[in-house]
Amino acid sequence: MTLSAAPPDRTDPHAADPHAADPRGTAGAILIRTATTADLVTTAELHAAHLPTGLFPALGHRFLVRWHATFLDSRHAVAVVAVHRSDDGRERCVGFLLGALDRTRFQRELLSLHRFALAARGLVALVVRPRLLRHFARTRLRPYASRLVHRGAPAPETTGRRVGDLTAVAVSEVCRGSGIGSRLTGEFLGRCALAGTTWVELATPLDPPSAPAFYTATGWMPMRDTTTRDGVAVQHFGRSAAGRLEQR
Repeated sequence: MTLSAAPPDRTDPHAADPHAADPRGTAGAILIRTATTADLVTTAELHAAHLPTGLFPALGHRFLVRWHATFLDSRHAVAVVAVHRSDDGRERCVGFLLGALDRTRFQRELLSLHRFALAARGLVALVVRPRLLRHFARTRLRPYASRLVHRGAPAPETTGRRVGDLTAVAVSEVCRGSGIGSRLTGEFLGRCALAGTTWVELATPLDPPSAPAFYTATGWMPMRDTTTRDGVAVQHFGRSAAGRLEQR
C-alpha cells in the first residue's frame, strides 16, 4: 500500500515549503494540466514537504522523481499539476496529483516495466541511509524481494469492477484554501469516469484528524482502518468516480 493521499488543505507546520512565494498576489491564473517530465522535480519537492509518511519519501528526492515518472508513462495512471501561469507565459507548479485509473493494471505495469529501475534507485538510497536500510530489512525486504523476483501482482478486484486509486495529492502551503486541491481531485475523478472507472479509493493517516475529516466532508465514504508496516494508523475512503465532488 502506498500511503500518500493527504487533504489538500492540511497544513504541516514542520514542513518547509519549497515554493514559498505566494502566486495569489500576482497577475496570472491557476491552471490544471497534465504533468510533464519538466514538472517532476517540483512535484517530488512538494511530495517530500507535504506527504512525508511512508517509505518512498524517506528514500529521497531522486527516488520520488523516478517514481512520479511512472505515472507519466502509463495509460492506466494520471499525473496532473496545478500551475500558476503569469501574464508573460511563465509557469510555476503549485500542486500535483498522482492516481491510477485502474489500480490492478497499473500495479502490474509497475512490476513488469519499472521494477528493476525503481529497485536500483531504491537500493542506492538505502545504502546511504543505514538506519532506513535496517528498518527496510525488518519490515519490507521479504515481500519486496518476492515481488521483484516473481513479479507477484495483485489479484483482480473481487468485485469485478475497475477501481481507481488516488495515490498522492499536495498543494503548496501558500495556496491552501484556494480550491486547488478540489480542482485537482475533480480533474482526476473526471478522467476516471471517462476511462470507465466506477470506484476510486485512497488511504490517509488518522492523525491528524483533520485528514479523514476533510475527505468525509468532500463526499468520500469511510471504508476501513488499517495499520501500515511502519505502525501508522490509516483510514481508507472510497467514492463513485461519477459522483459530484463536494467543495470545502
